[in-house]
Amino acid sequence: MPMSRAARNAFLTVFLAVTAVVLPASPGLAAKGSGGLGLPLPSPITSPNMKKIIPLAKRELSRNVAERRGNNVPRYRNGKGRIAPYSIRDQWCAAFSTWIWNRAGFKSYLGAKILWKSFDGTTVAVQVRDLTNWAKREGYFSYQAKPGYLVAYGSTHIGIVEKIDRKSKQAVGSIEGNLRDRVTRVTVPMERVTGYISPIRLTEPQLEKSALYADMPVPDKVLEEITRP
Repeated sequence: MPMSRAARNAFLTVFLAVTAVVLPASPGLAAKGSGGLGLPLPSPITSPNMKKIIPLAKRELSRNVAERRGNNVPRYRNGKGRIAPYSIRDQWCAAFSTWIWNRAGFKSYLGAKILWKSFDGTTVAVQVRDLTNWAKREGYFSYQAKPGYLVAYGSTHIGIVEKIDRKSKQAVGSIEGNLRDRVTRVTVPMERVTGYISPIRLTEPQLEKSALYADMPVPDKVLEEITRP
């Protein structure tokens, strides 16, 4: 029988209190807004390649990549130079994001079902819904942002997480392709986010803790699942 919202909230409070006793807090990782419970956040991803993602995205941002008259062919020098390597001559936000991942050494997204060749021959993902489904199915989906993750909002747009504003819990900064026909930097309200995608598969505890300390709305069904005794 489904748990009522009031019952779920009460159970979640008890669950967090018990978990705080069982799991010792890690220095510097106590979650804000946890009421001093000190439950550790998901362990940091340790791959050194994670540090390559944002510089690569910033490099493309600095090159003034844009389409010419909305033709879906991104070019350097504001649409007047050579074709950008992640061009697929179609909607290219997912192609841009996964091309950056590929250049940083992350190719897990190749497990997605819909893949195309970009202008330079790199195999890239091209559909946000397909990427999100793959991430949920294979354990790469997160409710909490980290720099270098992908951020999806809605079923048609995706970018690369650059920074997270957890002080206000209101926004995540993203570098994105094919927004206003160019590579650009944007701020996405957390309430609009429909998912974060990690380039590295997450452990079950990491997945659960990302939901408890989420940077986006979390469905009640998910919270009920992770708090079930």
